[in-house]
Amino acid sequence: MKHPPATDLLFTYGTLRRAAGHAAHRLLADSTEIVGHGFVRGRLYQATDFPVLVPDPQGVEVTGEVYRVFAPQAAFVRLDQYEGFDPSSPDTSEFRRDLVQVAMNDGRTVTAWAYIYQRPLFDLQPIPHGDYAKYLREDAGPAHN
Repeated sequence: MKHPPATDLLFTYGTLRRAAGHAAHRLLADSTEIVGHGFVRGRLYQATDFPVLVPDPQGVEVTGEVYRVFAPQAAFVRLDQYEGFDPSSPDTSEFRRDLVQVAMNDGRTVTAWAYIYQRPLFDLQPIPHGDYAKYLREDAGPAHN
């Protein structure tokens, strides 16, 4: 089996995204630099306190930010722990870290890591427009701001 190419890019669509205004963005503060904004095709849902992404070529444009990760081996240990991904047991983790194709706002396409949800979706609220920051501002109401 051929392994995917290594990358130092990370696509963030939820609590790690600067635009979401969540404290978790601090996990990226000293170990990344922003490369730009873009989207992946998929479906976005609201779980308890965070959004989840399920890639789908027929899905909506899920908006996010792409970061270059410095010292990826060390940084991804922290990020994997935050995201509930255990590389030694990927099939039993809540999320998995997978490579996705990101259509950047400047017209490029890049390959980046993203945390993909792998649990059942029942009882999760769809975020039909695919933008978690917009959902927090407009759709979730005052309780989530």
